[in-house]
Amino acid sequence: MKQRNILVAIILVLGLLIFSKGNAVLADAGDAVSISTNQSYSSTLKDYDDEDYYKVTLAEDGNIILSMNQKANVSWYASIENSSGEVLEDFNTDDSAMVSGAASRQVGLPKGTYYIKIDNYYNATGVKYTFSVQFTKSSFYEKESNNSITAANAIDTDKIYKGTIRDYDDSDFYKFTISEDGNIALSIKNKAGTSWSGHIQDSKGIIYEDLNSDDSELVDGYSITEVGLPKGTYYIKLNGYSSYSHVPYEFKVGYTKSNFYEKESNNNVTSANSLSLNQTYYGRISEYDDDDFYKFTLASDGKVVLSLKNLAGSSWEAKIHNSKGEIYQTLYSDDSELVDGYASASIGLPKGTYYIKVTNYSNTVNKQYELKAAFTGSNNYEKEFNDNLATANLMNLNQLYYGNSNTSYDKDIYKFTLPTDGNISVKLKQVPNMEWQATVQNSSGTSYVELETNDSELATGYATANKMMKKGTYYLVIERNYGDYFNAAYAASVTLQTSPISASKVKLENNKGKDDKISVSGLVKGDVIKVYNASSKGQVIAQNTAGSSTLTLSVKQIGLKSGKVYISVTKAGMTESSRVGISYTGEQSDPLKVSQVKVYNNKGKTDAVNISGVSKGDTIKVYNASSKGKLLATKQVTGTSGSISIKQLGTKSGKVYVTITKSGMKESGRTAVSYKGEQTTALKSSQIKVTNNKKKNDTIVVKGIAKGDTIKVYNASKNGKLLASGTSKGTSSTLTVKQLGTKSGKVYITITKSGMTESSRTSVSFKKE
Repeated sequence: MKQRNILVAIILVLGLLIFSKGNAVLADAGDAVSISTNQSYSSTLKDYDDEDYYKVTLAEDGNIILSMNQKANVSWYASIENSSGEVLEDFNTDDSAMVSGAASRQVGLPKGTYYIKIDNYYNATGVKYTFSVQFTKSSFYEKESNNSITAANAIDTDKIYKGTIRDYDDSDFYKFTISEDGNIALSIKNKAGTSWSGHIQDSKGIIYEDLNSDDSELVDGYSITEVGLPKGTYYIKLNGYSSYSHVPYEFKVGYTKSNFYEKESNNNVTSANSLSLNQTYYGRISEYDDDDFYKFTLASDGKVVLSLKNLAGSSWEAKIHNSKGEIYQTLYSDDSELVDGYASASIGLPKGTYYIKVTNYSNTVNKQYELKAAFTGSNNYEKEFNDNLATANLMNLNQLYYGNSNTSYDKDIYKFTLPTDGNISVKLKQVPNMEWQATVQNSSGTSYVELETNDSELATGYATANKMMKKGTYYLVIERNYGDYFNAAYAASVTLQTSPISASKVKLENNKGKDDKISVSGLVKGDVIKVYNASSKGQVIAQNTAGSSTLTLSVKQIGLKSGKVYISVTKAGMTESSRVGISYTGEQSDPLKVSQVKVYNNKGKTDAVNISGVSKGDTIKVYNASSKGKLLATKQVTGTSGSISIKQLGTKSGKVYVTITKSGMKESGRTAVSYKGEQTTALKSSQIKVTNNKKKNDTIVVKGIAKGDTIKVYNASKNGKLLASGTSKGTSSTLTVKQLGTKSGKVYITITKSGMTESSRTSVSFKKE
């Protein structure tokens, strides 16, 4: 009992001594010796209760390292304190038998005055100690005390800061401000055997992200956690996690300015981040029950394609829903081993506001995801929800519509109206390993068309069904019969073809030297007429929209030769009709030149019209008048020239009118070509009497002729000299010659009847004078 009382007394005395030492700072600090940094100082403690104080002033922020020599079997206690007596860092030197060197502690401090306290810890009285305070000027060290939000050190982003955690009660707070939205990355340098914990929070203590650094044996680099944040002020809290006491740490707050990072907290619809369409956003699921919400607004109807970047070993789930939580589309990213690219799913939506919810599906905590909602404005996408007749989407005829099967039981319904009776065509795109069914029905459920796609691995193109239908309102119902419904997309259309135009309603003028004209009648305002140069494919050579019941289209040149154009009509709300072929004749052939035509008016045999400078296949026609008249002959030439026989053009001179018709063209204008008359019948010698007078003019009398006949007298049977010439004024004619010759001889006489050519010469003898 006596021994126990002695032990209690000793404990009480030690407690009083310790208490008195812990509270003696302010009493003795006034006697502190001023020292300078980066120099060594030595002294001794006089007795057990002796405490030595030193004062050091820092003109700038920085880091100090208090170092003290170590000695076997002796231990000193050293601390760094502020003027309020708060211990900022302390340590005991090592007293082991083989000890050497110095013990040290470091701490970051703001500029100001601080105190070094040296005290006996074990067997240190009267033993010389040596210490130094090393100072490094820097703004990037922890500034104690920073153990609370109110005492947090202000730091800049993208700078490395250093500090230490003394014990489990110590916490280091840092404060930073971002002026714009962006992404924050908290990095703590890893150290083998030592680990720190840290988190990002706001002034209310809401924690956005946390992490522990890695303390494994061969560790290197930094542990990092990221979070998107709106502009504002935030705090970093650092604590020790394992074997951390007095071990310096390094950390950095990285900042990337951007509007395209998730901004925590966004864990519900009311705190959803606003999302811009067609932009990639980055975010993280901080824990397994974390949800990230985004909100976007469509100003018009269209298609939204939701995309998530794939990552091997991790899978996110994303859903598009409305404010009521009704889900339009669900998407899972791919976590397979060699995955790359993006998972995507599309959905047609009417204009309005929608939400995207991103959650963990498999192993995604603290891993960055990439998300995008791409938008294409269009009325040709399914607009969910359209699962019954009352919510059916309006469908325009002759347009392709796109949609998705969102669940295994999803049904999409479209409503369309036929403005007239006609043949409809229902088309449904075929997808490998997917079977779709389309049904056309009325509001009472009566089916008119049923269509299924081919689900083979090589399925391509469209399945089609045709049906003659009465005008009215109908519904197209599309369902999935077979295949995975996730992201299953289809394309469908209902077309109504315009009836072809009647050929009798079309008139065509193939003009020469000016634009050709195509006139179409029997139209309705708004009908579109197209003129093609082929029955299929080809080119559109003219197109216009009718403003009334008739429409005339101009074409610079349909063609020189005869041919066909092909005309279609498209009525409003219907597809283009089939093409109707309209024949036309070629342009008029160019007329022949007079120089190309020679006319032979033969006597006693068939007359001939010879043509040159033509082409094989040209048709030549000979008329007896410049218009109308009688066709005397026609012939198709077989080469570049030709001859046309005519039994009798006429005995007298005249004109023929010749045309040419080239292949595929119209007949040319008539070219007038003159021809001579036939040769006059020669006079008989009995019709002629020649008198060779002496000393007066000789005479030649011709009888049995007609008024207007021309008589010519020559001195030779050919060529020679013209001795006399005259035109008869009656049935006979007398010509005089000054001197035929004194001796007997011959003269040669011709007659030329009106419109005919000169006859051959008739030989008549005369006597000597």
